[in-house]
Amino acid sequence: MGDMSSPAAARHQFAAALQSALTLDEVSNTFVTAVRTVLPAHSVGMYRLHHESSEVLDVRSDAQGAFLEHYEEYGRTDDPVLNFVLRQRRPIDSSRAVPEQVWEASGARSALGSAGLDHSLEAPLVASGMFLGTMNFARPGNQPAFSDEDLVSARIISEQLGLATERALRFEMTGHRASIMESTLDRLPQAVIVTDLEAQVLFRNRAARNDPDLLRPSIPGPHRGPSVEQSIAEAMEEFRVNGKRVHIQSIREPRTQSQRIVKSYRLGDTQGAAVTLIFDCGGPQDARTLPNWEVLSKREQEIAQLVSEGLTTKQIADRAFISENTVKQHLKRVFAKTDVRNRAELVQMIWASGGRDSGRPSAS
Repeated sequence: MGDMSSPAAARHQFAAALQSALTLDEVSNTFVTAVRTVLPAHSVGMYRLHHESSEVLDVRSDAQGAFLEHYEEYGRTDDPVLNFVLRQRRPIDSSRAVPEQVWEASGARSALGSAGLDHSLEAPLVASGMFLGTMNFARPGNQPAFSDEDLVSARIISEQLGLATERALRFEMTGHRASIMESTLDRLPQAVIVTDLEAQVLFRNRAARNDPDLLRPSIPGPHRGPSVEQSIAEAMEEFRVNGKRVHIQSIREPRTQSQRIVKSYRLGDTQGAAVTLIFDCGGPQDARTLPNWEVLSKREQEIAQLVSEGLTTKQIADRAFISENTVKQHLKRVFAKTDVRNRAELVQMIWASGGRDSGRPSAS
């Protein structure tokens, strides 16, 4: 009973070591350093191959001397054990793959002999149904050839290594996608802030990082409105308590007096996070033109401009060459994006941010 528990314990420890490996490098290094406890061998190695061309992408081995060079020079192209694994996708050793005389005459046997090795065992590395490489074991002639139990161990190692490789590929792909996403967000002109639902910042893009005043609390005093930080906090509370998905607020930056629109979106229910976009709407320096509100489309900006000139829905429709119903639809979107309830509030916002000068319509 004790003899049976030792191999089982070794396999369990090997699987646990692989489970703690996150990257492909860690998986490969764990295999080379820990696999002998499961399948004893004088030399071990792992080849990662391209899943279509079988081109060698990476090699990890503890082989000494020039063995690996000899194997790539003349052993790989004449390796009956490797050819069997490529065809059958299961472990095999040199005593079973081909007749002894064929193995002894092969290039792989010659390459092994240059390092004092005789017996070879190989097993496939398969992840997500794709053949990604091989794991290799070798013993010298003064040690026994690989046994049936060794083949069972090789099959278990193959399964565990495949699962670990699949996890590592997912982990590295997630990191790669996150890097692409961060790089993309850094290119946006708008400040973007990702928070959890408790308003703790998880990520800021470059525009947000480069604005030192963005997340400062508002300064107490008369005529001081809410800050971006407060707007985000209010949005997160609405998301948590009332189940809202979108929160929009117009605020004025205290130092420059520029107008900003803070728009927060709750992400998926399972993510527990939200993204906030901050749109700069200009300030007093934009005295004779409607602010270039990036939150509005070009057509929506045009409609807002015409509203600020006091035109009726019909007049706006005639001026913009669209139907009155289309004007109303545009206005609904403008109200939603600027967090106002009616035309009067929209005009007030436009005037406050410099869209009109001394009661005269701004230049268009």
